[in-house]
Amino acid sequence: MCVISVRTTEEERNMIKTYAEFFGMTLSEFVKTSAIEKIEDLLDLQAIEEYEKYIRQGNNKIVAHDDILSEAGLK
Repeated sequence: MCVISVRTTEEERNMIKTYAEFFGMTLSEFVKTSAIEKIEDLLDLQAIEEYEKYIRQGNNKIVAHDDILSEAGLK
């Protein structure tokens, strides 16, 4: 496993440590989890933007539930 060093002020460190303790996590776990969650949020926003662009371009097609079941051989 690799190590990443992050430089913070004492005030920032204390704030991060306080939140980490509140959630029952180590400082390292909290920073790692927060970074991963931020990346996932950005990827979600990107996917939403791509979908909205797709819809704006008129590429949406509404299919009835029964038609989907029929196509899948479930009806």
